[in-house]
Amino acid sequence: MFFLKFCRAAVVVASFLAAARGVAAEQTANASGSVTVNGHSTALHYAYTRYDAEDKTTRVLITDRALDAGMLAEESSGTFSGEKPSFRDLSKRGEAAGVALFINRANEVETVEVFSKAFDMPTPTSGHMFWYEPYRLSTGWIGGRSRSKEAQTFFKIVWEYNVTFLTTVGQKGFEIPAGPALAAARKANGAREEARIVPSGGGAEGAAYLAYRRNLDARNGKALLDQMTASMKSAIAAEMHASPLNESVLGSWAFMESMPPGNVEVVGGVRDPDGTMLELRKTQTNGGNKTFGTARLVKEQGAWKVTQETWR
Repeated sequence: MFFLKFCRAAVVVASFLAAARGVAAEQTANASGSVTVNGHSTALHYAYTRYDAEDKTTRVLITDRALDAGMLAEESSGTFSGEKPSFRDLSKRGEAAGVALFINRANEVETVEVFSKAFDMPTPTSGHMFWYEPYRLSTGWIGGRSRSKEAQTFFKIVWEYNVTFLTTVGQKGFEIPAGPALAAARKANGAREEARIVPSGGGAEGAAYLAYRRNLDARNGKALLDQMTASMKSAIAAEMHASPLNESVLGSWAFMESMPPGNVEVVGGVRDPDGTMLELRKTQTNGGNKTFGTARLVKEQGAWKVTQETWR
């Protein structure tokens, strides 16, 4: 009798493992990167996306394990039957991990929700705390690179993430992308994206921006006149009530724009036909506090020039 019970139990376990392997085997990994919580890093492999028509937000769920249709339906609806463990249950038990990215209408990652055993429940963090470099894809697809600007702290929990993903957008719920379509999209996207990513330091655009930054800090109006686009100079002239804009007025504007002293770095960015967007980080000399910003550069008269700069 004991032997028969043992055999039945073994069959149930084997069937469960086979089913789990089947889910993973049927799905193609479409994400890479990791989420790190309290120094423990978990590799992420699968991305699922749905569009929320109510708040016009696209939600990307990136996990360390393949999720079946039932788990995804529960995550989409927010209703959990309890008949079998949900993805949230597995994350609480330390059997799964992931992040959910909430991408707003401005194509920014506005909120990130972390799934980890370290949290009692999935915990969202909102604000301008995340970088997002979206791919340029056809309708129905979404992808890109996203990461935390710096480690985030929730009480005593310290976490950060860095992911790359490519997937289809579900209109009724989180969607599992079809393998053949995903392979074709990945091939086309890879060739296109390789040329978009700026090299370390920002390349020629990064060098042009950092030269502009040095002259801004030095309030060198004469040099700044040659480093800004015509549209940016027109906007400053209107702001300063000065036309035409001259180096003296521009020096005064630079004084108004000055920031606490520190080291400015180009930490990322993408190139597009209409210009290059650089991602910036400034570490203050006193205290080491960090601020983050972006700068947009375009080519005018054969040279890279700054057309927009924003700090938050």
